[in-house]
Amino acid sequence: FNNFALVKIMNYFTKNTLLSFKEDIGNPIELNFNDESSAVVSEYGGRLLGLYPKNNCYSLLWINPEIKEVVKTRGRDIGGDRYWISPEREFFYEKPQTWEGWFCPHGLDPAYYEILAESSTSCTLSSTVTVESQIKKHIYNGEITRQISLIKEPISTGLSYCGVEFVDDCVFFQPNLKINGWSLACIISGGPSNPGTVLIPTKPNPKPLSYFRTIPEDRLNIGDNYVSFKLDVDDVYKLAIRPEDIDFTRHAKIGYILNIPDSEEFGFLVKLSNDIPKTQDDCFDISRDHPEGEIGVIQSYNSESPNKPSLKYGEIELQLSQFDPIDNASHGKARHQLIGYIGSKEEVLEVVEKYLGIANFDLFL
Repeated sequence: FNNFALVKIMNYFTKNTLLSFKEDIGNPIELNFNDESSAVVSEYGGRLLGLYPKNNCYSLLWINPEIKEVVKTRGRDIGGDRYWISPEREFFYEKPQTWEGWFCPHGLDPAYYEILAESSTSCTLSSTVTVESQIKKHIYNGEITRQISLIKEPISTGLSYCGVEFVDDCVFFQPNLKINGWSLACIISGGPSNPGTVLIPTKPNPKPLSYFRTIPEDRLNIGDNYVSFKLDVDDVYKLAIRPEDIDFTRHAKIGYILNIPDSEEFGFLVKLSNDIPKTQDDCFDISRDHPEGEIGVIQSYNSESPNKPSLKYGEIELQLSQFDPIDNASHGKARHQLIGYIGSKEEVLEVVEKYLGIANFDLFL
């Protein structure tokens, strides 16, 4: 029994567990919305790390069980909700032509974030940023500022929630770069026995894209006005939605629903933004599976978990607006929100419908 309990703790973090070793992970700061709702922001890696809609719940964002070791060795993979730039092919592959040698640019993540300002409900982080175009062999230097603030829910629900707004402001001192900002939230899953369901509202008859290799039919549902995707952290697949299929009348762009492990309750995470590419020409993150094919700007990633029962993460992702040329530089600014809810299954399904306009869909079980 004790071993079983230990394993559970390794996969999911209450706020108390996370803050119990805050000295070992760079002293993250706590933002408090009310008596039950809070978030934890990590100066290391410059990101929202834990999201807690109520007291004593697990973070809906995945946090690496090995986070102490990752920080100690200046690794990148701490979890949470991070900021990258794309195209992935240009900045994350040593051999971009053949998509070989994936790596994460150290000057982008974890970078060298410092907290510039903080209050009980908001903080501002900043870092220099350095990336190299593996295609052009040019190094680009710049800086990023991230403002992370707790917000009220944009739609009234009556449920326990924690809402966060990000204002990401990134500049590279090089004009006319064809790049996008990229927001990626690492999310928890219960694994194959308790998978989560990613939901993306769309226009009628969407044509979802497989970004790595073809997603099997039993992992994907295509509804009249949505696409859903199974998140069981048991095999690597990536889903992407074309801008042509996105319902831009909705501020909410992608959601995720999960029966929270060790609990009867359900969690719902939703990413919202209007600062995302509206056409194929506005986004440069081409697919590894079909680099000559169409581009998707709302994305979801399912990883694999080679060291079970330790579970890895899934992701819900937004490609953000392309950078604009300003005064001999390239500037990308985007505003986006992440809101987490916890409640009964029925309560959470009502919230899903309010945000995404999706009802009568099947959860992956």
